[in-house]
Amino acid sequence: MGIIQQRNLCHFAIVSFLLTSTSPAADAQIRLVGSGSTRCSGRVEIYYNSAWGTVCDDEWDLKDAEVVCRQLHCGTALSAPQSAHFGQGTGNIWLDDVGCSGTERSLTVCQHRGFGTHNCAHSEDAGVICSGEKTFG
Repeated sequence: MGIIQQRNLCHFAIVSFLLTSTSPAADAQIRLVGSGSTRCSGRVEIYYNSAWGTVCDDEWDLKDAEVVCRQLHCGTALSAPQSAHFGQGTGNIWLDDVGCSGTERSLTVCQHRGFGTHNCAHSEDAGVICSGEKTFG
C-alpha cells in the first residue's frame, strides 16, 4: 500500500470515528427547576459528571435561552432571566460565559469556559422562560 493510500485510510478512520462518536457532554441532561418553575420555565441545570449543576448568568441572553427551550421541546424563548430569578441552586456551577448562536442542538455545545470553570456564585444562576410545550402533529 502506498503512502498516499495509507494516509487516506488513516484520515478515513479518524473521520469515521468522529462522526460515529459523541461527547457525553454534548448530550448532557438538562432540566428547569426552582421557585415558581414549570416544565418550560425555571433555573437551568445540567447533569454532568454524575451531578446536577447550574449555569452562570454571565453573557446569558435570549439566544442561550432559545437553545434550552428547543432542547426541552418547550417552544421559543420568551426571556432569559438572570440573578437567580428562580432561586439559587446548590452544588456545582457547571457553565459560565455561555455563548450560543441560537441554533445549537444542545446548550453544552455552545461556547463556554469549560465545565466547572467559572467566576460566579449561585446568586448569578441563569434561567429561562419558554413559550410552552411544543406540540407535534
